[in-house]
Amino acid sequence: MASTKDVELTAESQSYIDYTNQLKPLNLGQPLDAIRAANEEVAAKHRGDYVFNGTKEEVLVSGEQYQVPVTILRPQGTNESPKCIVIYFHGGGWVWSSRTTHMKLCEMISQESNCVVVNVEYRLSPEHKFPACYVDAEAVVRWCLDNKKKLSGSDSALVGVAGDSAGANISASVCHLVKGLDFQILIYASVDLAERTVYASYNKYCEGYLLNSTLMSWFMKQFLNSADNAKDPLCSPILRESFTGLPSALFIVSEIDPLADQSSAYKKKLDDSGVKTQYELLKGTVHGFVSKPGHFKTTTARTVQLVSDYLSQL
Repeated sequence: MASTKDVELTAESQSYIDYTNQLKPLNLGQPLDAIRAANEEVAAKHRGDYVFNGTKEEVLVSGEQYQVPVTILRPQGTNESPKCIVIYFHGGGWVWSSRTTHMKLCEMISQESNCVVVNVEYRLSPEHKFPACYVDAEAVVRWCLDNKKKLSGSDSALVGVAGDSAGANISASVCHLVKGLDFQILIYASVDLAERTVYASYNKYCEGYLLNSTLMSWFMKQFLNSADNAKDPLCSPILRESFTGLPSALFIVSEIDPLADQSSAYKKKLDDSGVKTQYELLKGTVHGFVSKPGHFKTTTARTVQLVSDYLSQL
């Protein structure tokens, strides 16, 4: 492992930080279209060359306010119906990224886990502020539960949610809204928008490791209508009064991440309520790697293997 400021980083994380340090600093004052285009460009550059041999289907899911675009990925090479349907919500601070930036990860999960993946294009902020993304997520999850056979070929398929960062936040939140889900996979999750600065990991890693305090504050400004929204359990699921009956959870956590301790705190809430959990810490790894599998090859491969193993044991 390499070392930055007395922090032990994996070679992949250190080299990616070195790469970003050579780039022109992100100007958050420029037009949002330019910011999003730059994010898409970086993801494309580090997408990798993983070959998906399955099929993809584009569908519009009718929501309460919006026709939500989704891509349905189905694996090939087996005569058995996929056991699981994974509904994936991408990260990006509720402001940027897309199905495209996270498509390679979804391909890998589908093929390596022999499962159906529903990759969701929920509405972004600031055009569609809180709570629009949760409205879209709930609509897609309910549609998947109602269409198990259409999606997987079996009425007995297990249905669950997955996501990274803001997408993990959406995943965790929708589990409180929709009953009957079988699992949740939370990758470096954000679950506490109200008190993010009280966590030790925030104060240790909020500068110098990609996801920084300025960017997080900017995300909150774009996403929330007011500061009071952060106290709403819909966007801060750790503030829910009850966690009883939630589906089994897999936490995949980057160690060098200001959000790391939020996963630990949320896991404790679930553990105390009798929810089955699994916690996997990726030592020396920074936030945001799943949209860059071409660079974070080892880390992404391990993550996909953890997901595959978890789903196989359900």
